[in-house]
Amino acid sequence: ESAAEEPRVLCIIQDTTNSKTVNERVTLNLPASTPLKRLFEDVASKVGYVNGTFDLVWGNGDNVADMTPIDQNSDKTILDAGFEPGKKNFLHLTDKDGEQPHVMPEESGTTDDSVQDRFIGPLPREGSVGCTNDYVSQSYSYSSVLSKSETGYVGLVNQAMTCYLNSLLQTLFMTPEFRNALYKWEFEESEEDPVTSIPYQLQRLFVLLQTSKKRAI
Repeated sequence: ESAAEEPRVLCIIQDTTNSKTVNERVTLNLPASTPLKRLFEDVASKVGYVNGTFDLVWGNGDNVADMTPIDQNSDKTILDAGFEPGKKNFLHLTDKDGEQPHVMPEESGTTDDSVQDRFIGPLPREGSVGCTNDYVSQSYSYSSVLSKSETGYVGLVNQAMTCYLNSLLQTLFMTPEFRNALYKWEFEESEEDPVTSIPYQLQRLFVLLQTSKKRAI
């Protein structure tokens, strides 16, 4: 109960070490009691860098407010270090001692159990069809900014002012009763064109929202 009531701190990290990543934002939603050491560990695993080879500095959006690096070895919690719950806490990931961060080598055929343990995804309700393997891929990687968010959820690309429709589709997908009922519906190709069948296309969309490794589809 205390964990559920604990305030959360939203951290938005911008990687300024690479021209390809400078326009990307990595987000972490952490308990206020998270130690600074754990913050650096989570950022490292999220962006695919070796922990200890980069610095984090404060930034308010695009402008760096304080170039003094946050002390990774401090015993403080992120709350004690000045992070504010309920607000966006902007951070810049920068070079450490003038050197580029070291990229984490990708090990083929192995799975990082600690990453899998921290992976939080939508789980089916008791009695519903499916299993957790539908949501947690063994080949999941944090190294790509295009990969699925650590929350496990997948977004929808806005195809020119379709935000209102995307919100509705995500709401329907997150309603288990509706989603499971739609999955039980069977398409009869002899009676209808799959291209114009709304239930069939909705089924396909929901499956992609559930299984895709992309950040958005």
